[in-house]
Amino acid sequence: MGFPISNNVAEILLQDLENTQFKQIPDEQNITFYARYVDDILLIYNTKHTTAEKIHSHINKVHPDLQFTDNFEYNNSISFLDLLII
Repeated sequence: MGFPISNNVAEILLQDLENTQFKQIPDEQNITFYARYVDDILLIYNTKHTTAEKIHSHINKVHPDLQFTDNFEYNNSISFLDLLII
């Protein structure tokens, strides 16, 4: 975070993970929508076929040095990039 090149390195790493590791996640975890802005990821998934906990556990196994945090929907809304999505 402290170095100017940090943003570029993070973007390169996340793009590589998306292209190599995350491609199969939507089919395996019944994800219908995936969007990422810098290091914030928004997923919409089918609750009849999977749970947020299963998806979170799955993506945290992608890289040993990365741990994703979660922010779940509450009252049919979720905060994403300082927006309230209802």
